[in-house]
Order: sequence, then C-alpha cells, then structure tokens
Amino acid sequence: MSLRARFALYALAVVALALGVSALALRQALQSFLLRQVDSELRALLHAVTPRLVPDEEGTLRLDLDGELFSSLTPDTLVLVVGPEGIQDALGLLPPLAQLEALARGESGDYRVQGEQVGQVRVLVARHLGEVRQVVALVDRQLPWVFLLGGGVAILVALSLSSQALAPLARATQAALDLARERAWNRRLPLPPRPDEVGQVVRAFNQALEALEEALAAERRFAQEAAHALRTPLTVLLGYLERGRLEEARIHAERLRGLVEQLLLLARAEVDALARAPLELDTLVFTEAEALRPAFQARGLQLTVDLPETPTYVLANEQALRAMVVALLENALRHTAKGGRVRVEVRGTTLWVHNAPSHPEPGTGLGLRLVDTLVRAQGGSLRVVKEGRGFLAALRLADVPHPSPTGLRPGPPGPGGQRAGQDPVGGDRGPPRGP
Repeated sequence: MSLRARFALYALAVVALALGVSALALRQALQSFLLRQVDSELRALLHAVTPRLVPDEEGTLRLDLDGELFSSLTPDTLVLVVGPEGIQDALGLLPPLAQLEALARGESGDYRVQGEQVGQVRVLVARHLGEVRQVVALVDRQLPWVFLLGGGVAILVALSLSSQALAPLARATQAALDLARERAWNRRLPLPPRPDEVGQVVRAFNQALEALEEALAAERRFAQEAAHALRTPLTVLLGYLERGRLEEARIHAERLRGLVEQLLLLARAEVDALARAPLELDTLVFTEAEALRPAFQARGLQLTVDLPETPTYVLANEQALRAMVVALLENALRHTAKGGRVRVEVRGTTLWVHNAPSHPEPGTGLGLRLVDTLVRAQGGSLRVVKEGRGFLAALRLADVPHPSPTGLRPGPPGPGGQRAGQDPVGGDRGPPRGP
C-alpha cells in the first residue's frame, strides 16, 4: 500500500472517530435538552393544575375544568389525580386504562412524569415522549450520511495534502534513481523549498552521497598509490632477473612481500579484524629505529630517539603497530633533505616523529595512508602538521591502564651496548632506563 493511501486511511480513521464521538455527544446533548424542556413545561403545568383541585359533593378532590386549563394541554399531555383508592380524575387524551393505572403506580413507560402531593391525593402531569423520540430518530437517520460525507471529504483532502507533501520526496526519489543509473556520485538531490521532514531526509541522503564520494576518491587514490608503490620494485626486480642478479632480485622480492603485507593489513583494518593486546611502545620504537639507523646514516641524516624512563604500554596489534612505526620512519627518511635531522620521541601513548629540513610535502603515499587506516582501526589518531622547516607526525594510541606481562619485553641493547642514553652515532636517545 502506498504512503498516500495510508495517509488517506489514517485521515479517514481520525475523521470517523471524531465524527462518531461528536455525533454521539450531539445526540445525547439534544436528547437531554428536549427532556429538560419537557420537564420545564410539565412543572409549569403542574403549578397551574394544583390550585384547581376542588372537592365535589362527596368530598373527593377533582379538577376544576375551564377553558384556560384545556388550552394549556397538548394532545400528548395528560393530568391525573390519584387518591388512596386509585385514579380519582383524569384530563387529556387518555391512553388505555392499563397504561393509566401503570402511570398511577409510578411506572412512567413512554411518558415523562412530574408529580406533587396535595393532601391525600397526588397530582401527576405526564407527556408522551413520541415527539422527542422522533427528533432523536431523525438525527440518527442523518448520521450515516454525515459519516459518508465527512469520510469522503477526509479522503479527498488527505490525498490532496499527501500529494503536495510527498511531491518533493517523489522528485528526490526519481533523482536518486537517475543518479544510481548514471553512477553520477558527484551529483546531489534537489532540496525541497520547505525545511520539513522530507527536506531532512534529502539532506541526510546528500550527506551520505558526500561520504560515498569521499570514500570512492580515497579508494581511487589508494589504488593509484598501491600501483605506484608496486610498479618501481617490480620493474627493478624484473631488471635484476633479466641480468641474472639473483641476490638483488631476492632483496627486492622481500620488499614486494612487505608491500603486499601492508596491503593485507589495510584490508584487515578496514573490516576491524585486528586483534589488540598490551604492547610496550617504547621498546618497539627503539627496535625499529635501530634497525633503520644504517639507512639514515647512508643518506647523511641524523636520527635521535628519546624514550621515557618507564615502559609505556599501549593497546594495539603488534604487526600493525610495527608497520605504523616503520612507515613513519621511512616517510621521514624519504622526505628529509640531505644533512637534516629526524627526531623520534615517545611521550605517554603518543609517538612523535619530527623531520627537518623537509621537502615541500611530508609525503602522502601508501605509507601515511597505511598509518592513518591502521591507527583509526585501533582507536587512535594520526596528525601531521608543519613545524618550522619540517613536519611533525603525531601518532596517538589507546592506553592500557594495567599492562599485561605478556607485552613486548625490552629489546636488544643499542650501539655500544647501551639500551638508552647517548648514541655514539645518532645522538642523544634519552636518559638510561636499564636493560
């Protein structure tokens, strides 16, 4: 069933309920009004009749008949004088005797009765309710037509109003179908002129389209970055194989395998499949920095590593954390000008990597994309800002309130047998912490 039809049925139900309640209330009010009017006329008649009771020769109270009293009686009104032995007098268009006796006993039946005690007798005035019931029956006969007319008007009005209200939604639906058919994700749905609920739905859909367009653009950039990252080592590998230089080919094949592992990590991070555990951040940073120190020395760069005095634990996936640290270090290695300096520091649960002087851009390739995706999948964040002549990358990870003894243990000593402190090649790496 369409939304317009449901609106029409809802309107019909509401109108029918409102008309039903209103009709019943009106019918009851009309009936009460007519009965009050009858009671008022009967009380006036009773006050006019009571003074006209006079005794006859036998001392029995009877009505003193005159023209004024007869003129005040309507055809459906009667007056009874009821004594201890039964009906003593009656006036009006009298019903059958059995009904008169029932009225004398207090059984009103189809009559509305008012009475007053006068001495030994009781004076009763009664009016038949036929006219009142006819008026109420007339109202009852008109109610079905009122229901039909009101329901028809309600359906027509509901269909008209729902058509006007849903017209922007219909246009937006058609625009969405055209957009999906043409795959034009850069287009947006037309906003309705009024900021109502339909407009809110259209704006929400447009926001979803913007997020989809950004995600598609990011996927396209990622595909380009992955292709660029894989193309160079593949070309070099093929060249080495053609010249029979197997050792160099093996080294580049290892690089290719590392790139493929990074791509697998990205895919796992996108589906939140990275298992996390407490890890010692400073030890892992120290280990990876020392592993890359020869590469920094080969390019004439100074590498400084500052570590805290006490171990720093974070909640992360070991493989992903190691890949993020290596990616930040390699990014700094590639984008720092010759003779520059790279400073690596662990402060709390944040890893800071500052390189200066830097090339104009800090690098936006697969490495930083890998770090950003992996850290967000583990509840952290990455921030890269320009600082002085270089760039500062801040990698923040989730803290571990009570570190587990299964985390990483301190790594091997650095150059010269020192765990931390003065590095004879790369500079100061912070105060000693012990092995």
